[in-house]
Amino acid sequence: MKIRMDGRKKKLCFLAAGIVLVLVIGSAAVKSFKGTPVQTVAASYGTVEDRYTEEGTITAGGDYRLVSEVSGPVKEVMVSENDGVKAGDILFTVDERDLLHEKSLCESALAGYKAKLEQSRIGQVMTSSPQEYLDSIRSEVSAKEADYQAAKTLFDASQSLYSAGSISKVEWEKDRASYEYASLAWEQTKSRYEESRRFLESLKAGGIDETTINGRFYDSVEEQLKAQIKSEETTMEQLEDRLKKCVVAADRDGIVTSLPVKDMSYIQAGETAATISGRGKVQAESDVLTSIAPYLSPGDKVTVILQLRNQDQMYGGTINQVYDYAAKGTSALGMDEYRVHVKIDMDESPDLEGKEGYGANIRFTLYQGENKLVIPSSAVFELDDQKYVFVIKNGKAEKQPVEIEYRTAAQAVIKEGLTEGEKVIDHVDSEEIYEGAKVYAGS
Repeated sequence: MKIRMDGRKKKLCFLAAGIVLVLVIGSAAVKSFKGTPVQTVAASYGTVEDRYTEEGTITAGGDYRLVSEVSGPVKEVMVSENDGVKAGDILFTVDERDLLHEKSLCESALAGYKAKLEQSRIGQVMTSSPQEYLDSIRSEVSAKEADYQAAKTLFDASQSLYSAGSISKVEWEKDRASYEYASLAWEQTKSRYEESRRFLESLKAGGIDETTINGRFYDSVEEQLKAQIKSEETTMEQLEDRLKKCVVAADRDGIVTSLPVKDMSYIQAGETAATISGRGKVQAESDVLTSIAPYLSPGDKVTVILQLRNQDQMYGGTINQVYDYAAKGTSALGMDEYRVHVKIDMDESPDLEGKEGYGANIRFTLYQGENKLVIPSSAVFELDDQKYVFVIKNGKAEKQPVEIEYRTAAQAVIKEGLTEGEKVIDHVDSEEIYEGAKVYAGS
């Protein structure tokens, strides 16, 4: 009887194991048929706010360090130690000749690109094919190279004569400017020819008709030149800003207690130029990471938090200045990091009297928007500098390009590419989610 019972138990065990095996195989078969279960989320409108808190210091009266925001030879120092100054008084100036020279080259480059854009548009009318247009640019390259070689020969001779004291610095600078302009013009023309040639070859390799090739080629040439013009215009704006900063003025009333700039022939951006002592407007100052600085602008509101009597006191402030250079420092982990100095005008408050030197936490608002179309940041991925999300189409994951206006650790603000209610796959960092993968929305 005992033997029979043991045999019956064995049969039951085999039967149970078989059922489990069938269930496992069946589950795998269903998954294989339906694909990978994924979590989806719908794009919806909401409020997005991103904040950043950094340590800072309250400054008012006492000693205030004024630093130069540009590098260059010190041209003239207008004050002396122990002089009283008012906010707006000019303290010193930085020689702007190098910046003016850069501006001159930038103006020449900008004028050259604009002329080439007009020439390109005329070329579309005057030539019957992109190849003829390319031939005309190739001839221009040869002419510009000849101009460059002639200017180089003249500048090399000018270098020797200037070193020997045979010509003035003005003559040498004139020859240098001619040489640099010729070099720039040659490089621009070579670059335009090579880019246009490569693009035409890629179009021909695509097997499309000649009319389409012509249209796309000329559109591309025009877009290249427009982009170069925009780049030079941005550089010009930056140079104009730096030229304004060559005149350094006091930003508060006080007394000049030290003036290191008087002993400098050349000052670097970030170097202390003067120290002003005296009661001035109450400010807060902080050094923020370079990754944060682009989101901050003069006029932005901030919250300054001081811990007084074991209780946080909150004050308002407005960003007065964001320096346009970074200083190298060391992080708490001993790693190199770069930070940008920020000055904040504090809202008037009698509670701030006598608080200069106090440490504070400064809360910056990096982004704030209402009624924004958002999805989780974990639903967005990047490929070749383009942002994408995955949507489900015909049971498969399909990538869809999107344009992101702003992204926090939790949310991504969609500018283009999705509509309200459209569902995307969340947590796309899984190896099972890729273009064309079988997926289905799990529960």
